[in-house]
Amino acid sequence: MAAVRPFGKLPALNSAALLLVGSDEGAQQQLAEAILKEKKSFKISIHLATSLPLPSERDHLRPRIDLIAFMIDIKSKYSLKNVEASLAHVDASFFLGKVCFLVTGGRPLFSISNSLDMNCVIDFLWHCRSLFMSVIADLS
Repeated sequence: MAAVRPFGKLPALNSAALLLVGSDEGAQQQLAEAILKEKKSFKISIHLATSLPLPSERDHLRPRIDLIAFMIDIKSKYSLKNVEASLAHVDASFFLGKVCFLVTGGRPLFSISNSLDMNCVIDFLWHCRSLFMSVIADLS
């Protein structure tokens, strides 16, 4: 299984393909529905994956991926580890404006004690290769 490469396929006219990678399928689905509801002048297709690498047997059917959004659930240590492991399967040139990180499940700071340490997430995002964008959001 090969790394996801930004220029492995030709782009399609007036369309974009977004890949959401994360262990919380409910949050992925909610974000995908919100994106698709927005009015736009181009076609967008959204693909969901729990982790990378993507299976190679259907690679010829998969469109070119224009953006990868890694979703980290602040309530799950597994979620951060899953994203860290998936990053190894993304070509380094993809990080030049084609990757973003979404931190979901945000709550007030006083109730974070039973969840993943926010310092861990911030440290991970800070040390990421050429980070394009990170967003802290609450999708619940």
